[in-house]
Amino acid sequence: MKLKFAVLATVMLLSSGQVYADNFRCPNGNIVSTGDSIAIVAAKCDPPAGSFKREEPMEIEVSNAEIKSGTKIIYIEVQEWTYNQGSTLLHTLIFRNGVLSEVRTGGFVQ
Repeated sequence: MKLKFAVLATVMLLSSGQVYADNFRCPNGNIVSTGDSIAIVAAKCDPPAGSFKREEPMEIEVSNAEIKSGTKIIYIEVQEWTYNQGSTLLHTLIFRNGVLSEVRTGGFVQ
């Protein structure tokens, strides 16, 4: 019975990819949640182990008498902050336009 449980637990652990969460416990113990501004996260958490900035395209519907209606593409700023838990497990906080939109947990630091 214990062997079956160990095999099942191992299979589940190895088959799981990244996990998405609504909040994150910072290394210093504070908790941040999706919807928090980048300033709040910076004040509550220690500096990240790494960070990355990029622009991401986003389609929006435009319906205005002054502008031609239809789909337009705008670019939003995306920042990714990474934290290491126990120096091996990787957590990524993703900010879109200065607001925490995703917390990804998964992968290991190399």
